[in-house]
Amino acid sequence: MAKFILGNAHRNTAFNNALARNILWFADLVFVGTVLGLFRVLPVTWGSALGARVGRIFGRIAKQRTRHIRANLSLALPDKSPAEIDLLAQEVWENAGAVMAEYPNLPAFGDPRRDRLEIEGDEHISADQTSGRPVVFVAAHLANWEVIGAAITRIGIPSCAMYAPLSNPWLDRKMRSYRNALGCELISRDAGLRGFLDALKAGKSPIIITDRRIEGGKQIPLFGEDKESSILPARLALRFGVPLVPVQAMRLPGARFRVRFHAPLHPRDPEADRDDQAVDLAHQVNDKFEQWITARPGEWLCTSKIWPSAVLQAKTDIYTEVRRAAE
Repeated sequence: MAKFILGNAHRNTAFNNALARNILWFADLVFVGTVLGLFRVLPVTWGSALGARVGRIFGRIAKQRTRHIRANLSLALPDKSPAEIDLLAQEVWENAGAVMAEYPNLPAFGDPRRDRLEIEGDEHISADQTSGRPVVFVAAHLANWEVIGAAITRIGIPSCAMYAPLSNPWLDRKMRSYRNALGCELISRDAGLRGFLDALKAGKSPIIITDRRIEGGKQIPLFGEDKESSILPARLALRFGVPLVPVQAMRLPGARFRVRFHAPLHPRDPEADRDDQAVDLAHQVNDKFEQWITARPGEWLCTSKIWPSAVLQAKTDIYTEVRRAAE
């Protein structure tokens, strides 16, 4: 079903009426284009700061999403008090707002003359850069994860990333135009696995973000609780015999970022079959995510349920509080 921003209440009518659907799509394009246009004309630092303020305000309105954030953070950080979780949830919304505001300014993060991107750990992939061998990069929704593509492009490695096309084709085209400035080829999710296979055969390095819950994925622990996790990055690395490299984005003051490349991951049992090796690598990936999130929890975009509802309800009081308030 088509999804809308301004006219979501009329989505059922628009789904069966092409004219209504196009009108709502156009309205969304004008609205988003106007908002992002404002951020684009502002200095990058100002736009990012304004976006953070907008995100914090939006978090007060989007109460259900805020509950998901609080539940996810409570499970991941059981030593934090409810007050500390509330403050971290505000930071999550601020980061989310800053990310949205930074979309029209993505070219600034890819421009080495602008000094907005620090790169660390590229020695881990220097041999691959020299040989032209592709790498499978795995990342999480931390800070502004989009700048990872800019960092890889700056190093000189051709890369690609999968994206989910927006139902609004005009808005989808606009958002893709921003991301194209990073120099990373965008592969539609509709292309599926074939898109990454073709890219690797062509010598391009996929960037795959796997911290979200993947329906139908393998049950791999994250913070001690099983989460449906993608083992696609591990499978691709094993199939093509290329490194699996975790890459981490971190937000710095003044709308700047640090992208850190970590050492490649290897199966701990080289004699195991490929399926078991893939699962082992996925365990190692989630272990990395735990370290990154624990260190910088306010930069984790966790606005949807990362674990099943039953796990979150059993391990946190967030949803119980809502039920009690309604009684």
